[in-house]
Amino acid sequence: MTQPVVLLSPSQDTKSTSPENNLAVLIVDDDEGMRRSLRRVLMLDGYHVETVGSSRELHDKENLDDFFAILLDRKLPDADGSELLEGLKLRAPHASILIVTGYADMDSTIRAIRTGVHDYLIKPVEPETLRSRLSTLAEFYQVRRELEHSERRMLFLVENLPAGAVYIDGERLFGNRTLQRMTGYGTEKISTIDQWFSVLCPETADQSAAIYRENRRANFVSTFRLPIVRQDGSPRTLEIAGYRYDHHELWLVTDITELQEAQQRMVQAERLAAIGQMVTGLAHESRNALQRARACLDLLELDLQSEPEQLDLTGRIRRALGDLQRNYEEVRNYAAPIVLESAECSLADLLHQAFEDLRWEFKDRPHQLNIDDQLQGQTIRVDVHRLGQVLRNVLDNALAASANRNRIDVRLTNVAIDNHSFQRIEIRDYGCGISKEVLSQLFDPFFTTKPSGTGLGMAICKRIVEAHAGRITAENSPGGGALVRIDLPSQPAHHF
Repeated sequence: MTQPVVLLSPSQDTKSTSPENNLAVLIVDDDEGMRRSLRRVLMLDGYHVETVGSSRELHDKENLDDFFAILLDRKLPDADGSELLEGLKLRAPHASILIVTGYADMDSTIRAIRTGVHDYLIKPVEPETLRSRLSTLAEFYQVRRELEHSERRMLFLVENLPAGAVYIDGERLFGNRTLQRMTGYGTEKISTIDQWFSVLCPETADQSAAIYRENRRANFVSTFRLPIVRQDGSPRTLEIAGYRYDHHELWLVTDITELQEAQQRMVQAERLAAIGQMVTGLAHESRNALQRARACLDLLELDLQSEPEQLDLTGRIRRALGDLQRNYEEVRNYAAPIVLESAECSLADLLHQAFEDLRWEFKDRPHQLNIDDQLQGQTIRVDVHRLGQVLRNVLDNALAASANRNRIDVRLTNVAIDNHSFQRIEIRDYGCGISKEVLSQLFDPFFTTKPSGTGLGMAICKRIVEAHAGRITAENSPGGGALVRIDLPSQPAHHF
């Protein structure tokens, strides 16, 4: 038996809630009169209203999620409305579902509410009750939609920040895309605070975590720096500004590696300028003194022609004066600005030439240079003279270290670093390797393990390679000995 719906007459109060954006309502009822009556009531409040009369029509209806509310008759001719609830919730997850029925009972009401029904209306439906409940649901829908829009805008903003962003809820950690680009790791590898330190700081995890906890206890009153290792193995330095509330945290993460390197270069440039001024004056005065000493030796040797033992002593003095002169020149060259004169050349040809230049120094124990050249036919634009200096210095160290194995292995390959193409030189010796302490200072100016020399050889190599926009590193080879790696851009740097 069809239950009548009470309608408002035009003279009655028809105050509209004026829902924004013409919110849509779907009526599912097999009674055509009921559908018309409900439609007229809802249109008073400006809703866009559509109707269907069966579960089949409901099944064929597209875009159910466009409706903010669905009025569902509990008893349809081809289905029970209660059986349709699960499918409706999947197809219209944002819609509020109101059951309309003339056969209410407590059990069915409880079951409907448990399945996600928002309201239960008994026929005949009171128009004001229906309008009031839909008005409340419309306000809730609009607030929820605005919140979702706001969350999407915030998510877009966070995901596209130029800085890395980390959100921490308890022990769970979430990072944005910029952070993933900084570290090379996604959320599947770093999803907790413990993983953050164990993955990014494999050798200093405990110390780094302690620094973080200390800053956390102090409520992140200042930023802190964290040395990390990217997934590709390159070292980076992150600066973290933290914010804390309850058990939540937010970090803003900036990669300051280039800034640190620029600051170090500035300090180094100031040091070099001071060294250059000092050495220029010192070298000028010392040259005069050395020339006078050599002149005296020349005269002394004329008087000692018949005394070979004394002549041997004067020869040693002359060689010592020569070493002193070379040291002055080496320091002066290190302090001087590097101006590159680039030309096309083959790295393999440069290596062979550097090796030949050194062969006479080690003629008492011949060495073999093995070059695995995967760059055959390729050339690179470099300063041939200065890069030759680098290769001679590195090969000189390798030859000196390989006293027991007369072999140096060189591998030439193409590699990609940060989406740029580089030609890589790997020079491996078969000596005893390099201690951890020496490795940490190998490229520092004036550091040396030799009994003589200025300790500027590898420091000069580093300056020359970096002037080519490349990089030079050293490590111990897994098979024994030391491995020096030189990466040079395949395309010339802008300052060439």
